[in-house]
Amino acid sequence: MESTVQLPKIVLFGDSLTDWAFNEYNAGFGWVLEEEYKGKAELTDCVCTNRYTSSMLAPNFEKIISRAKNPNAPPTLLFTIFLGANDACLPPWSGHVPLDKYEANLRAFVETILSTKAMTDTKIVLITPPPINIRESLPDSPIGSNSEDLQASLEEEKKARGYRTYMNKKQYAEKVMEIAESYVALTDRVIGLNFWKSLIDTALEQQGRLNAEDAYDENKLPGCGLPGAKEFKKGFFTDGLHFGPLAYKLLSEDLITAVLQKWPELGKYKL
Repeated sequence: MESTVQLPKIVLFGDSLTDWAFNEYNAGFGWVLEEEYKGKAELTDCVCTNRYTSSMLAPNFEKIISRAKNPNAPPTLLFTIFLGANDACLPPWSGHVPLDKYEANLRAFVETILSTKAMTDTKIVLITPPPINIRESLPDSPIGSNSEDLQASLEEEKKARGYRTYMNKKQYAEKVMEIAESYVALTDRVIGLNFWKSLIDTALEQQGRLNAEDAYDENKLPGCGLPGAKEFKKGFFTDGLHFGPLAYKLLSEDLITAVLQKWPELGKYKL
């Protein structure tokens, strides 16, 4: 007779970056976790293809919570929330979610999980949105240009939509870590994963700049698109937004490390 025992759940809640994470070719964190917890837990990909921001996905979140409350539902071990890549895109992008609304949405998600009786043991990981990857500018300066001309050109470049979007995503990433930090004194069930910084640090290390005094100079950050700034190596992004295998590999490693360091009881051999 076939067993009717239900495996505990691991919920990955997010946009297309989470959806693509279940692709074996990408070796995304969804696929990696499925392999890691095979026979121990069931992965749930909670993505809706026509909804891609924290506001648009709120109804999907409510459905997840409703299922978790079912008396016959298995426990939810882990709940990752990976949103903001689309929220942070600047107007007139129709999906833009203002920073204060984005914060309110994430806090509502976290508070709901923490206060749901059926999820009293559920652990939450808030993953920051990543940077974007803008192609490198042409390296040559205009003939006869002086430092004032170059500075004026740089300031003009910083007004471009691409750079402003890049820096806006940095702000949203910082907000995610701020939210996670605010729960430290309240519960041990919430952590933040600063994937924005992890990607930046990896690129800086590859460029030999990680320990440089100007490593985090906002005019030279990897992928920012300003003159002199280097883009991410091939394999990290498939376009300006979506991840390639190298970025997904890094995220998988970061996520598993963060989860097991904070909650060793979630190790596959302890379930």
